[in-house]
Amino acid sequence: MSITFVSPNPIGRTSRRLIPIRVRVGLAAVAAAVMAALAPQAAYAQTCGRNDCVNFNRQVSAIDVIHYDQIDDDDVVAVEPDTGETWSITAYWDSLLANPLACQCQQTNSASVSVDVDWSDSTDSWSASCTGCNPTNGPIYGVTVCATYGCGSGMSVDNSWGYELVVDVLKINGMFSSISCNPGVNGYLTRVEYVTTSVDDGNQINGLLCSESTAVSPISQSFGVTDNGAFECTYSCAGASGPQVDIIYN
Repeated sequence: MSITFVSPNPIGRTSRRLIPIRVRVGLAAVAAAVMAALAPQAAYAQTCGRNDCVNFNRQVSAIDVIHYDQIDDDDVVAVEPDTGETWSITAYWDSLLANPLACQCQQTNSASVSVDVDWSDSTDSWSASCTGCNPTNGPIYGVTVCATYGCGSGMSVDNSWGYELVVDVLKINGMFSSISCNPGVNGYLTRVEYVTTSVDDGNQINGLLCSESTAVSPISQSFGVTDNGAFECTYSCAGASGPQVDIIYN
């Protein structure tokens, strides 16, 4: 997909100016995005833990979320949600590939939280609240969110159609042991799966005026992606990156 209206960087990394927001995509790209959003999740193959942050006891996962309306075969228009969406986020831990053969890549644990991400017209900002996060004990400590796509004047964002969601996760969680794997080995963060459980309606954004226009609805309530790493070591929007999720309306 070619996005020509704004640089996809969180506030603080780039200025936001009033510019057109029309996006052009090919028919194949739109069809692929729609099919990916509707397709059932495949069973996940055996995976190995990652020790991306050698000197830290936490690792950071993130996704980049963008909302748009498919208006015809070739064109889409940015959409600002009325509020936002709810995400089910599940982290998995597995033993390292570097372990002895009998101890390699064995799942040791998983943990899930629910995160509400909302856009506020009154404050012109995104917010995220987490049910199940534990800022003291983890294993999922917390979440933060930053605007990545929007329009406005100067450094302000008056309307937004995208954000980066960042998750702070314990690096090592659980242990695998067996008759052939003794003593046991620790599990390291392997992947973080993101799936929406609720997606709100929204409005197209008129980029020339930076204003809301036609009301639209999502094509599905379920969109998702998996962050397989590499994971970052800094819990911030500026320090994190991850795969993109397209939330599609019509």
